[in-house]
Amino acid sequence: MRKSRVVLVSMALVLMLALVITLVGCGGGGTSPTATPTGTSTGPTTTATKTPAATQAPTSTSTSGDTLADIFGGGKNLGDVQFDMVMSSPQLPQAQTSTVYYKSFGSTTGFKSRTETTQGGVTQITLVDYSAQTAYFWTEGQNIAYKMDFSQVAAGNPTENGDQIHPTHVGTATVDGHPCDIWQWTYQGTSEKMWIWTAKSFPVKMEATISGVTTTIEYQNIVFGTLSDSLFQLPPGVTVTTFPSYQP
Repeated sequence: MRKSRVVLVSMALVLMLALVITLVGCGGGGTSPTATPTGTSTGPTTTATKTPAATQAPTSTSTSGDTLADIFGGGKNLGDVQFDMVMSSPQLPQAQTSTVYYKSFGSTTGFKSRTETTQGGVTQITLVDYSAQTAYFWTEGQNIAYKMDFSQVAAGNPTENGDQIHPTHVGTATVDGHPCDIWQWTYQGTSEKMWIWTAKSFPVKMEATISGVTTTIEYQNIVFGTLSDSLFQLPPGVTVTTFPSYQP
């Protein structure tokens, strides 16, 4: 049961990240074709992405002159970074802390993440390839990993039209020692607010309110620096099995 709970928490984390972290790659709509997997793999493989379904044109709370794409560098590769992520929500029994590693943060191609979440002595590793819209869930020490396609999430993500959304600049603040600009917008009933480290174009805090429920994510102990490619790969000998696609 413990392992099942950790897997479910990790899935919740990756789906939440899929909704908010793809902001960095929203220089325009559309996706590029990716490689097709060839059976079982001992490392992450990619799948052909699906063409996003047509979505309603986003409406911002006001026009600030900057788009989401501008705020996050317009798809520019901002480098590798690692940090502790603290997520809190009324839907979680307690705040969830994970260690996160980003490869090529902000790049429209090559952006990957590794999230390590430990509960009850069990560590769940989640590897995400944002270009391929694919995630792998692996329990440390086990010889099997689960692969999930979350392209359906991206298809309904307003950040796919990030060059059309003009958030409101609502102020500045210092978060964990980092001077930040605060941006806020509303899309299809969801209110979002982000504290962006001005010098790095990197989020250090974010809030998303859906149906009156607010989820808060904070990034702490942020360190920029080159990370090994092996961090974003499954260990040799791990068998991959497909997890049913996420259905929103």
